[in-house]
Amino acid sequence: MYKAIIIVCMINTECVELHDKRGPYKTQVECMARSAEMMQDFVSEESTPPVITLEVQCNIEKGTAA
Repeated sequence: MYKAIIIVCMINTECVELHDKRGPYKTQVECMARSAEMMQDFVSEESTPPVITLEVQCNIEKGTAA
């Protein structure tokens, strides 16, 4: 099972790690699709400062098989 995480670094702020609350996902493809959705939601929010870097991760949850 995969857990979606995005790491975002913004201008004048520290980097933040955002964890998905919907998952976990059975496949890495499903996880990557959710990560892309999370990323789009975050950057399209009016209150989000300009983003410098953004990283998407799909980590295997401890105690589960991929």
